Amino acid sequence: MAKITYFLDTRKANAEGKYPLVLNVGHKTRTVRIPSGHHLTEEEWKQIYSSIRNDKPCNWNRQTEDISALKATYDLALNRLDREDNISEMSVLELRDRLVESVTGTSTTKQKEARKKEAIAKKNYFIPYYRRFMESRETAGTREIYNRTLKKILEYDAAAEKLSFDAIDKDWLTGFDGHLKSTTSANIRNMHFRNIRAVFNSALDDDITNNDPFRKFKLPKLEETRKRSLTAEQVRQLKDYPCEEWQEEYRDLFMLQFYLIGINLVDLLTAMPEDIVDGRFEYRRDKTHKLYSIKIVPEAMAIIKKYRGKKYLLSPMDRYTNHKNYIQHMNRALQKIGLHYTTSQEKKGKALFPDLTTYWSRHSWATIASSLDISMELIGRAMGHSWVNKTITSVYIDFDMKKVDEANRKVIDAVLGKCPKKKGHPKKAQS
Repeated sequence: MAKITYFLDTRKANAEGKYPLVLNVGHKTRTVRIPSGHHLTEEEWKQIYSSIRNDKPCNWNRQTEDISALKATYDLALNRLDREDNISEMSVLELRDRLVESVTGTSTTKQKEARKKEAIAKKNYFIPYYRRFMESRETAGTREIYNRTLKKILEYDAAAEKLSFDAIDKDWLTGFDGHLKSTTSANIRNMHFRNIRAVFNSALDDDITNNDPFRKFKLPKLEETRKRSLTAEQVRQLKDYPCEEWQEEYRDLFMLQFYLIGINLVDLLTAMPEDIVDGRFEYRRDKTHKLYSIKIVPEAMAIIKKYRGKKYLLSPMDRYTNHKNYIQHMNRALQKIGLHYTTSQEKKGKALFPDLTTYWSRHSWATIASSLDISMELIGRAMGHSWVNKTITSVYIDFDMKKVDEANRKVIDAVLGKCPKKKGHPKKAQS
């Protein structure tokens, strides 16, 4: 016949040094366990077991009473099952389930079904899937952009953690857009919705959902952004400006970015000495992981030598552990060029370009190149834009890089005021 006994599982103690007490159901030479919900030290269990075995209620405490009552309840349930059902035909697992159902009103099978339904529901939860998608992005910058959107979603919807894909419809997206409008530009709102749409597209591909709320929802229209580029004359003015000594390094590195076709400052700061190969700066861009090769013009090499680093190619990262901090300092410094400070920190003068940031070097190079009638395809090639790099072969790469080198020289000469000689008709010989 089936039998229920006590068992203190001493394999692993909890944080208080106590072990779980379980009920062992023995049936057909096999046993399964039912958690009692009690945790005891070995000494406590010895005392309780001795009191129950010797049947001395006068020595029992509340926990002893509860444990004894629990065992008695399961014994009664077992006797009832033995009278009403054919226990001999049950497996030990079936018997365990019937006992738990009889005592608690919920079978372990039902509990498993409930957990299964909950797991299915969680699989359809938007936020957990969003987090997994975000963490799968290759670069830290991209993950940070997705994290900004996530923070806005959690700020907007207090119940977002249990928000299913199916619950996000046109009305939810419209409400989220309204929440963003008061503090966020149309372009940033557009970015947030593109992030959400990318997660939905991934979930659709993974058969997590069939819902696509973006079929009916229109993303905020992109607005024309403020000017973020300098003319050739303005770049020359910045290069030659007698800025304060503490600003000189930041101005020089901005010019180095420009001479290297608007290279991203992260890539420049983290570059290593071995990235210079045969007079070219060869690196893999942090944002896209694409390989770049830029000819180092003399103007760029002069700045590299001036700020040569110990471990890195350039010295700033010898002083900073985080390139983001340096970029923040550099942007603030660039925006203060033209201002002079007295001993009382009073500002005098006028900022040369009050909105200037490191990103302007890239826009400025492209804008000046366009003004020199350099083709959009060649500018795109120089910038590393994907739309011109999909089908090129190694035969064309050398040709294209020579063209890019020539374009960069042309842009730099325009900044330096070196106008190319115009080809005219040869003068006729005088008779």
